[in-house]
Amino acid sequence: MNTQIRHKPSTITIRPALWADKSRLLAMIGDLSRHHGEAATLDLPALVHLLKADMPWLKLLVAEQDGQLVGYAGVTGGMRLQFGERVMDLHHLFVDEAHRGRGIGRALINASHDLARTLGCGRITVGTMTTNIAAQKAYVACGFVPVPMTGKRFSMAVA
Repeated sequence: MNTQIRHKPSTITIRPALWADKSRLLAMIGDLSRHHGEAATLDLPALVHLLKADMPWLKLLVAEQDGQLVGYAGVTGGMRLQFGERVMDLHHLFVDEAHRGRGIGRALINASHDLARTLGCGRITVGTMTTNIAAQKAYVACGFVPVPMTGKRFSMAVA
């Protein structure tokens, strides 16, 4: 799956991540984490572990321009068990600040949607921080429909 969007004077290619992308991907994941006020702890062995999981636990797509990675999407497999429906969650979407506003995010979303369809998913989901109004507007513009939260989410460490 390779998708291309043309912008003068170069072309953006959306493709599955390759081993050669690992260092730049880890850097962009760190950039997105810092943007959200978090410190990324993901390292190369942990990334490889996630990518080698038995189910489509993590799929990475990258946006490349002139041989340089300028963005990525990380989608994770999930489901809505009560409906017997597979879903993919657009867990991460990142475009370098210097490359925003050129349709790269939309191209990554479209490629993620196509991947979800190929994997037999009935829908793709995405979440944002409640304060990230710009991302919420962008997702709606790309065809996502807001879903009201009906409760709280909880987490527990597994050690």
